[in-house]
Amino acid sequence: RPYFFDHIEALTDQCMAEYAGLTGRNYRRVSGYRAEDADFLIIGMGSMIVQAEAVADWLRENRKVKVGVVNLTMFRPFPGDLLGEILKGRKGVAVLERTDQPLAEDLPLMREVLATVSKCLENGVTMGDDKPYPPYASFAAGEMPRLYSGCYGLGSRDLQPEGLIAAIENMLPDGGKRK
Repeated sequence: RPYFFDHIEALTDQCMAEYAGLTGRNYRRVSGYRAEDADFLIIGMGSMIVQAEAVADWLRENRKVKVGVVNLTMFRPFPGDLLGEILKGRKGVAVLERTDQPLAEDLPLMREVLATVSKCLENGVTMGDDKPYPPYASFAAGEMPRLYSGCYGLGSRDLQPEGLIAAIENMLPDGGKRK
């Protein structure tokens, strides 16, 4: 990691804290909603988060599925150091983004999540205290979540709750497990 990442992250945290003090609205580079005990997570950015949180509440209440939501407020520098701790040990994670890149290996947000998980796994297999990515979590093999990628809102279509429900159902033990 370039040395200036830490400065950008610290300045961002400071500015977000000052903004909260002025307005009462709290922002963080990464925030979780009902993520502490979640088996399954939805990761997203922007306007889809409010709907995802409502769907998480509905799935917990009506289907008894422990779903949480991760809101990525900051994309650059990517907050992988914070995200790794949230992802550790989950059964499944749906990474949803409002973009498509035909012929790309993965979508942009999914590429960053994969890089985060890779660093956490590398930390987990490193012997001793000399971790290659010190700010990142360490994953043992069984702590890596299954990752699923999806895009929504193409052609200016609205994201519907049933799309979010389907993303979670896909990850369930009896789901399709479509990557």
